[in-house]
Amino acid sequence: MPIPDRIADKLRGKKFNNFDDFRKQFWEEVSKDPELAKQFSKSNQKLIEKGYAPYPIPEEQVGGRETFELHHVKPISEGGGVYDIDNIRVTTPKRHIDIHRGK
Repeated sequence: MPIPDRIADKLRGKKFNNFDDFRKQFWEEVSKDPELAKQFSKSNQKLIEKGYAPYPIPEEQVGGRETFELHHVKPISEGGGVYDIDNIRVTTPKRHIDIHRGK
């Protein structure tokens, strides 16, 4: 599912120092959106307010990959934009691995 425009519009055209900076600003914007923020537990809401990725349910975590991840639909290696918000989706670690395995 694409990132909602109300979040994407706040990030489009901005300059980021690196992807960590992008990720932090992304989660901070999510935390400011009541409709999105309420979907997370109180502890996850505190994380996203600080720009940290929230935790999905344990069954969606894999090894040390415990938080939601940002997936590039068109791989960067194939010309997908690193900071192109329209090319990014939020996914669980388990789903992210499945996507890259072609499942």
